[in-house]
Amino acid sequence: MYSKASAPGKVILFGEHAVVFGEPAIAAALNLRTAVLAENSASKMLNGIPLHRESNPYPYFALELTGSGPMNLTVNSDIPPGAGLGSSAALTVATVGTLRPEYGPERVATMAFEVELIAQGRASPIDTSTATHGGAVFVDRKEGASLLWTIRKGNVTWHIHHTEVPPLNLVIGFTGKGAATGPLVENVRRLHSKFETAREAVAEIGAVTIEARKRMREGDVVGIGELMDRNQRLLSMLGVSSDEIAKLIDAVRPYSYGAKLTGAGGGGSVISLTDKPEKVAEAIRKKGFIPYKCTIGGEGLRLDNGPG
Repeated sequence: MYSKASAPGKVILFGEHAVVFGEPAIAAALNLRTAVLAENSASKMLNGIPLHRESNPYPYFALELTGSGPMNLTVNSDIPPGAGLGSSAALTVATVGTLRPEYGPERVATMAFEVELIAQGRASPIDTSTATHGGAVFVDRKEGASLLWTIRKGNVTWHIHHTEVPPLNLVIGFTGKGAATGPLVENVRRLHSKFETAREAVAEIGAVTIEARKRMREGDVVGIGELMDRNQRLLSMLGVSSDEIAKLIDAVRPYSYGAKLTGAGGGGSVISLTDKPEKVAEAIRKKGFIPYKCTIGGEGLRLDNGPG
């Protein structure tokens, strides 16, 4: 028997890193996807080679936590790894979905979050919830309208809500430099525990996110762009920007309402809000980086169960 599932990548529009501490965040699914095919096997395999936790922790721990027997997992992905576009979350959600097609969306999202938590050491459920639900999500400490599910870990609670995001012209610029999420998240955690300025920056990112949701409801593109720039300055204060990100932002700024890193940082990608996508894409190429014109708000986890 085989089973197959796919899940989308994502962009975090507002709130990355702060969401780990319970602040709100907004993310949207991309039209880039990862597909996982699971087939019975005598041993744990990934794309035909032995699966080890050190090199591939996400599928390894997905097998462990779902209580699945040995499987051969075949993975195909459109999402560049280390780009801040949710490649690990899409892989994790698709793997959990294909291993346990009987799970509902809430259980998939919760278990995928647990997998990422083990693999990274510290995580938030925003990536895995976006990959599961699709569309766009608003994550908050408070329960509100359009609640999808609630995830708790320790003394932090995340309420995951469906949210509407207006049509936005976004161009993604990939630095080509990958960065592991875990160490970046851990460094922010250390700063947050030691310095009041870091705690204030995290809280301000939360306030920016709440304001951004209001501006999105109003369709205020100029205001959204200004808040993206403000969010980026705060992320830089937390040490998750990089020279490559700064170069990309400088390159796209003349044609953008606002621009910021998306995801963990340390490299990865920048998102530009613009009404001149061709000029932004060309500016990105001229700096030697890779542009992606993506649509947001796409389908979440999709299952394709095979015959027995």
